[in-house]
Amino acid sequence: MIDAKTQICMILGDPVAHSLSPKMHNAAYQALGIAERFVYVAAHVGSEELGQAVAGARAMKFRGITCTIPHKTAILRWLDEVDPIAQQIGAVNTVVCEQGLWVGYNTDWQGIIGPLKQQRSLVGARVAVIGAGGTARAAGFGLREEGARVVFLNRTVERARALADALGGEAYALEHSEVIAACDIVIQTTSVGMSPEVERSPLSASVFRSSQLVMDAIYTPMQTRLLRDAQEKGASVISGIEMFLQQGAAQFALYTGLSAPIEVMRAVVVEALGKQDV
Repeated sequence: MIDAKTQICMILGDPVAHSLSPKMHNAAYQALGIAERFVYVAAHVGSEELGQAVAGARAMKFRGITCTIPHKTAILRWLDEVDPIAQQIGAVNTVVCEQGLWVGYNTDWQGIIGPLKQQRSLVGARVAVIGAGGTARAAGFGLREEGARVVFLNRTVERARALADALGGEAYALEHSEVIAACDIVIQTTSVGMSPEVERSPLSASVFRSSQLVMDAIYTPMQTRLLRDAQEKGASVISGIEMFLQQGAAQFALYTGLSAPIEVMRAVVVEALGKQDV
């Protein structure tokens, strides 16, 4: 039963209708018997409305905010403090109210690195990161920490160069397909291919090789066009579900102080995506 003592967490994004964060977090609250203490909701907030949304959350004493596209870097100006790791990354996906202060964290890097390390060592691996937004920043930080060699590729090469300068690595325009083909791992961090435009991909199928490991940050749909193309070339793939779950579990711990019931979270996400794909 939700009452006046229930703490509110909210995901802000544009778009946000596709997000399964509310289902995932609320199922976890239910599983741990804390659904009276926490509730998780979503709000469609455009870039020009972000400051107002944060001010409203402050005024209503929310427990936390989750930031998705396009707010992961813009949110920084509205915070009181930023965790050192999030500061290095330059992007925040999780905001927690701690003793009246709004503190920014980044759990995206954990969501990316965890599933990759389950597949192979990252030490010395040459990794192509597609995109230059908040998720690309998180990927670049985590890969650098693990000893990988990072190549940022983006339609606007200046943004890729800015990431390479900040986090270390190389930068190229996205059309340099030969650079992607030469990498051991490919991580796609843009919104291209997200539902409802499920037949789009930021990359040509010709860039993939059977020896590569390919990860897509998109989880709606479960298998993107990019992942299908990679599999057809014999590459190993990691669905965006894995990143979504791992970053969500770390986020859950920050909001509640408890370990996340990740298998419960996985079950509700897979069930919801299965219904969307029907």
